Amino acid sequence: MLQKCANPTCTAKFRSLREGRLFLSENRTAEPGDHKLRREHFWLCAVCATQFTLRFDERQGMVTVQLPETARMHLAAAAD
Repeated sequence: MLQKCANPTCTAKFRSLREGRLFLSENRTAEPGDHKLRREHFWLCAVCATQFTLRFDERQGMVTVQLPETARMHLAAAAD
């Protein structure tokens, strides 16, 4: 269950799918011989979604990555 923004430095609590951006991660389970997909949902609050995206890293799991400046400018202009 989603509880808060996936950005570790943000404390925004999840309240609605209308606010922010939802991500679905599908990864193979770590069990040997088990080829099932494990699905997890992650959410960035509206503020963080204008600055960051999420990327899966095999060692660290889901990590917050800053968007390129052009993407951040585009999102800021769309919000106005």
